[in-house]
Amino acid sequence: MPETISINNNPIEVEQVRSDWALALMSRGVIVKLSISRWRAKTRLTPEMLGLKFVDEDSFNFHKKYMELGEHKLFPPTEITNVENLERRARLLLDNYSFDTVWGKFVPFTAFDEWERENNIIRKDWFEQARIIGSRYDSILSVVRDEYKNMAKDVWARLYPQDKSEPTQSFVSDFVQKIVEKIPPSEEIVSSFRYNTTYFIIPMPSLVEDNLAKAEQIKRQTEMDRFNSQIDQQTKRRISEEYIQRKKELIDSFLESTVISMRSYVGELCDSVLQSMGKNSKTGKVTHQQVNKIKGMIKKVKLLNFYDDNEVSSLLKDLENEVDKMKGERDKDVIISKLREIVETGRSDFIPKNFNPSISVLEADTI
Repeated sequence: MPETISINNNPIEVEQVRSDWALALMSRGVIVKLSISRWRAKTRLTPEMLGLKFVDEDSFNFHKKYMELGEHKLFPPTEITNVENLERRARLLLDNYSFDTVWGKFVPFTAFDEWERENNIIRKDWFEQARIIGSRYDSILSVVRDEYKNMAKDVWARLYPQDKSEPTQSFVSDFVQKIVEKIPPSEEIVSSFRYNTTYFIIPMPSLVEDNLAKAEQIKRQTEMDRFNSQIDQQTKRRISEEYIQRKKELIDSFLESTVISMRSYVGELCDSVLQSMGKNSKTGKVTHQQVNKIKGMIKKVKLLNFYDDNEVSSLLKDLENEVDKMKGERDKDVIISKLREIVETGRSDFIPKNFNPSISVLEADTI
């Protein structure tokens, strides 16, 4: 017998509730695609650049087939790091405000405004960094020339180990020029900075769901005669079952990536705080670091709790009330008790008790 629950005094299969609920949740957010690109300021490192020689052509060919020397930077490391840090901030921000689903990063509407506000700040900083690089282009090239002159000396010594004299000026100039020639003009570098965000609605409730509805009809034997009789009935049945199975996989994947992962995150973080408090049990106090960890988790759950997990929300509210007290007033036993409750709750499945598919659809349409 399929597992059932009672909604409005009517028994409904759990699998059907999960399906309807997941489809409703999919309309409570958007898929965000973040596209960040730029000139990378790196190029492939060659044996010639290092002054490496091969004893014969066979050795050279072996190197080409089996070895890669990696990359070398065309801008000073500090310049590259500044840009990489901005890109890292942008991607980490999206990670913190989204769920990683099969369609991409799902940002609930509950978190969208705050993510967008912070994302716009980083986007502005991104293009400002491009402008700064453009304005400092000549001085950056000057630094590159000076630093690669030192490498030219090292390459000279490797190429001519018997010659103890300094490298010739023409050798150094030629070596440095080959490096600088790989650096695009200022305008080209600045224009290479791109920062785009694209939004998608999960197709499941619309296009895909239409196909799945048709598949459900095909699966019924009484509906089979509505379709072209030239197509093998068994083939159509297999196709319809594939659609339905795909629906289940997508729904399970979505719930796994959102509801289940959120509960796991809360439970695991609370468990790690409990472990940390156990190690510091002699003090009888909750550390500042532990309090900040709990507050950070609560803030994130408030933003990402788009599926109305009232059970976890209630426990987190009690926990928040306790950790918000003054340092000397916090009750460690109460905090530990709440953390343990949340850990246990995070391990259990969550299905809304008062979920009504018809009302939920109406609510979704008004967003």
